[in-house]
Amino acid sequence: MPGPERNLRTVNLNLLPTLRAVLRHRNLTRAAEELHVTQSAISNNLKQLRAHFGDELLVKDGRDMRLTAKGASLIEPLEQALDAIRGVVDAEAFDPATSRSTFRIATADYVAAITAPFMARMLEGEAPGISVQIVTAREASIDDLRNETVDLIISPWRIVQAGSPEVTRAPKEFAFEPLISEPLVCMARDDDEEFRQGLTVEQYLSRAHASFHLDLRFHASLEHSFLIKRGIEQFDRIRTSDFTVLPLIAVQSNCIVLLPRSLANMAAHSMPLQIAPCPLPIPDLELVMVWNRRRDRDPEIEWLKSIVKRAVGRHLV
Repeated sequence: MPGPERNLRTVNLNLLPTLRAVLRHRNLTRAAEELHVTQSAISNNLKQLRAHFGDELLVKDGRDMRLTAKGASLIEPLEQALDAIRGVVDAEAFDPATSRSTFRIATADYVAAITAPFMARMLEGEAPGISVQIVTAREASIDDLRNETVDLIISPWRIVQAGSPEVTRAPKEFAFEPLISEPLVCMARDDDEEFRQGLTVEQYLSRAHASFHLDLRFHASLEHSFLIKRGIEQFDRIRTSDFTVLPLIAVQSNCIVLLPRSLANMAAHSMPLQIAPCPLPIPDLELVMVWNRRRDRDPEIEWLKSIVKRAVGRHLV
């Protein structure tokens, strides 16, 4: 029987990235896109991998593809092996002062508004060669995190639970850490005297609102969850998936808007708006950071999380 050294010599290790991409995506086209090769190249590599393992690894299941038991069993050891190889190749310690890395964060416009300005200032002084791209979080963001297309998701915990329940169901694959918890407050035009005198619950519900609504599939907002659970209705004249648009609507109309306090404070500094507590006991907004657990000990991810936490802390001072 051949020993492990001989087995290793007979394997084309260049096939391992293909194996990883195929197991991740369960789709040859997306695997080819990730590796920037043709689909025929992926097919040829997969043929060799199937011959080596004596297993199909990936098979048709109706219109979709599914992993065989063998294919599924390879995911974790393959990730560990490739991470170890990457550690050997990238042996040089991460130094933000000299690094020219690009990081991608998937989040909401509200989070970008309270973090990006201070983050830019800190990068200028501490990591001048590093670039951070902030993209809009979407339903597929968890797949982007799984495939390392994005490095970090920052999201309200409720949206994570509603839109990506696998984060909590797959603790071996994803990790998360609380970032901030803050109340939602009301805003209205500065010349709104009824609002200034303090709204009762009845007055609040009788007014027109502009509100956050994530998308057509589900609202995933604390405001609407609170109303739905209690059988309460409010009239939403405008619904938008952008928190930062809400103050612009309030300043041009008689609509009341509900915003995270940090964003409301920012808006009140630049627009004629007033802030008041919400007369409804809506829970605080809880933001969490989510990352791929494979990168738990990755110094780049640790640094990225730390600079996000510092940016949030600076804004809330």
